Amino acid sequence: MVRVLIIIAILAGLASGVLGFLNNTKKKDAIAATQQAQAETATAKSQLSKTSDELKATKSDLADAQQKITDAQQQAQAAQSQLAAAQAKASDLETKEAAAEQKANAATAQLADVQAQAGAASDAAKAAKAQADQLDKEKRGVQDELAQAKAEVVRLNDVIQRGHTGDQPPGISGKVVSVNRNWNFVVLNIGEKDGLVEKGELIVSRNKVVIGRIRVVSTEANTAVADILVNTLQGQIEPGDDVLN
Repeated sequence: MVRVLIIIAILAGLASGVLGFLNNTKKKDAIAATQQAQAETATAKSQLSKTSDELKATKSDLADAQQKITDAQQQAQAAQSQLAAAQAKASDLETKEAAAEQKANAATAQLADVQAQAGAASDAAKAAKAQADQLDKEKRGVQDELAQAKAEVVRLNDVIQRGHTGDQPPGISGKVVSVNRNWNFVVLNIGEKDGLVEKGELIVSRNKVVIGRIRVVSTEANTAVADILVNTLQGQIEPGDDVLN
């Protein structure tokens, strides 16, 4: 009986050791699985944060591009308004020129009448001559303003026409100020005052080596935005590159 009890005790001890070993193994496996899950969670959070930042940057670039389109449309409307105002001014100056011509002719006729009269009317003749001279001066001033207004009408018509066709005037040259590679456009340091028009194409070069071409999409007085014509690229456009037509 004692021997049986001893054998049972030995078997119970062995079973307890086996169960303890198995529990320790399972515990280690559980800890390793938990650590792996935590590492995967941290990686997922990092990727989510990076994706969120990229989305914000993309939205910002899209907002900038939409604002540039709105600005370009407003500039086109402003150019049309300036043309209409210049045409109205030219028409008004033509009317003033005709009126000044009539006054000058009347003054000249009056001067002739006065000069034909007796010497006692000498003072009146001088006054009439001075008036005629003044009116002639005013007439020349109106004619000069009219010529300037007509020249402005011609210039604005030329800008609007070239804006439709995309033809740039000869001798355009400038620099690339910045490059947006996400949306494939560049900012230039030349604009409307340099004769730049929308839809026109320019060559981009560096050290007299052609890199590619760009197409102007919006202009301001001294700056412009142009899309990169990707299929023409022979290298990567960088700030400081030359642009010309």
